Amino acid sequence: MNKVFSVLVGILIYSSVVADENDFRCFKSIDLKSPLRLQFVFQTDKDDVGYVSYQNGSGAIPVKRLKEKELKRAPGGSSEFESQWQETTADGTGGMYVVVSQGALISKFRYIRKKDRKIFQFEEDIDASNEKGCDWNTK
Repeated sequence: MNKVFSVLVGILIYSSVVADENDFRCFKSIDLKSPLRLQFVFQTDKDDVGYVSYQNGSGAIPVKRLKEKELKRAPGGSSEFESQWQETTADGTGGMYVVVSQGALISKFRYIRKKDRKIFQFEEDIDASNEKGCDWNTK
């Protein structure tokens, strides 16, 4: 019983520390000769805002979640959701990110460029992820 209690206390402490940090994911484009790499940050204190940073980009681009819809309801488990995130650029040229997730798993991630509606598909770049963010220096 004491071991179970200790484990539960450890999980609660770990959860509170992790909750204070932003959740980020590293992505790389699929099917491009020269892949695009980006870091998508979901802010934990405000779940409808975040930002995107591209490798060799000029800085963080703010994003705002416009909508989220449930795609599949999982009995007794976590449902699958699709969320749409709009870049909030000063000149209004920003595109849209579409994220399909179930719990912590992101199964689809794409970017729709505003000027020509071109769609860029991405996959998670787990190798680039470290505790402080995405590291593409080794790529």
